[in-house]
Amino acid sequence: MKHSIRMLAGMLCAVFLAGSLSACGGTTPAESAGTGTQELTGTGTAAPETAGAAVITFSGTSAAAEGAGAEVTGGTVTVTAGGTYVVTGTAAEGRVIVNAPGEEVVLVLQNADITCADGSPLYGYKAARLTVYLAEGSENTLTDGGSYSFSDSCSSAAEEEPNACLYAKSDLVIAGSGALTVRGNYNNGITGKDTLTIEAADLTVTARNHGITGKDCCTVQNAALRVECGGDALRATNTDDSTLGNIVITDSVLDLTAGEDGIQAETALTVTGGSCTVQSGGGSGARLADGASAKGLKAGTSLVLAGGNYNLDCCDDAIHSDGSVRIDKGDYVISTGDDGIHAEEALTVADGTIDLRRSSEGLEGLTVEITGGSISIVASDDGINAADGSGQSGMGGRPGAFGASSGCAIRISGGVITVDAGGDGIDSNGDITVSGGELYISGSTGSGDSAIDCDGSAVITGGTVVAAGSGGMAQNFGADSTQGCILLSYPSAASGPITLQDEAGRTLVSYTPGKGYNCVVISCPAITQGSTYTVTACGQSTSVTMSSLIYGSGGMGGVPGGRGDMNIPGGKGDMGGPAGRP
Repeated sequence: MKHSIRMLAGMLCAVFLAGSLSACGGTTPAESAGTGTQELTGTGTAAPETAGAAVITFSGTSAAAEGAGAEVTGGTVTVTAGGTYVVTGTAAEGRVIVNAPGEEVVLVLQNADITCADGSPLYGYKAARLTVYLAEGSENTLTDGGSYSFSDSCSSAAEEEPNACLYAKSDLVIAGSGALTVRGNYNNGITGKDTLTIEAADLTVTARNHGITGKDCCTVQNAALRVECGGDALRATNTDDSTLGNIVITDSVLDLTAGEDGIQAETALTVTGGSCTVQSGGGSGARLADGASAKGLKAGTSLVLAGGNYNLDCCDDAIHSDGSVRIDKGDYVISTGDDGIHAEEALTVADGTIDLRRSSEGLEGLTVEITGGSISIVASDDGINAADGSGQSGMGGRPGAFGASSGCAIRISGGVITVDAGGDGIDSNGDITVSGGELYISGSTGSGDSAIDCDGSAVITGGTVVAAGSGGMAQNFGADSTQGCILLSYPSAASGPITLQDEAGRTLVSYTPGKGYNCVVISCPAITQGSTYTVTACGQSTSVTMSSLIYGSGGMGGVPGGRGDMNIPGGKGDMGGPAGRP
């Protein structure tokens, strides 16, 4: 498996930032040409020149150094000067400490296997920058023990430094086409206290706590990462500077199993191309502990996904930002115990294929805007929800769900969307506007929910909508709409297809909901004022003459009228199977 992932990473499109560390200043990388593959063209870190470099060789519990700049005491090698060092051999008990203030140090790992029972086997104490370069074709391993002694002069028990198997207090670069396995038995796997850059490397990390940390920022380019850990798998944690604490991932292959968050950026997270598989918190069927966070992809200010393939199985939200979320393209398969995609501010889907197979609420934000893509949502509560975060969620009383407020909106201008919801199909605490695209809803059968629910205005000016659900609190689009819309309610719920035909018998719209319903809302560009249509639903056919653009306002038996009022008293219906596709 390791070799196959490495080969895939090597084939992925190589679109690198000009100067990888500049990404840590909060800039966003250019969107890649796509998620296809092409031959790897290179990395930002060139292979170091090893001719004349010092050589550090481990054997059992001893070490030897040939060349200047390294001091040896038993199995401990201390690098005291800048330059390039080749590290090789197997240490049953050994370590490398870099103590070269203000100097750049390059460690070339050439089939190095270093174990240190009571400390970090590779510790970058002082340097301007530490580069760990994995020699081509090499297999390297770092392993620590279950406890640290902090007995050397470079370590601090009070500060718990180091606390990772590979630990650097300076900028840290891990590059090269070799492989590195890191086993963090004490606490964390890899930690860079400043910036962390991973270029074209093949990394396997297991850790008792967090997997990989770049405090100021983390940049991953053309790499293959496999992480299994009890905490966060990949994170950037700087909270002191709003331009730091970000993560940029480009054309990489990630396979992350985390007890907490899969990827956690204190500020911005941007992913372009590649593939990302995340299981967080035990997966969508697990129960989230009080106060815990086990999200798939998580950002503090903005989260941008610009292509790639994603498979997310998360106990908590699958994709979450305390600010905005934007999905430009990509393929997504998502199962989650909470929200599928959640933004505290704006959520935008411009393109991509989203298969949301399990969720509490599917898409959620202060505003939700869909301009393109193919989206399938299965939700036990609302399918698409726009609200302001003032309420409490129904999952263990955790904060994050939404209450009524102004400023909320759902805007749909493109895409093909199917929703199978146990609550409302789409629910806005503000307005709903549909101007294009296709929207198919199989809503709740419970009387406290409706296929379309909005506390402000609901306006349709284009697109196709077929929404089926409960008629107890049905709501139609309002009089400001410029496209015709029909609402019909029925005495009892039934299943079966919904079709709309014109006077010539031509089928204009057809959709089969995934469960029973007793109310339908239908709108498409072909509905015009003054024309007569036949609606077949709940096993019966009804003739409808459009004396105005809006037919039916809710309640039993559709009659001409405007928007019905919707004040949801609570109570959610059971989630049914996946909604039928048009």
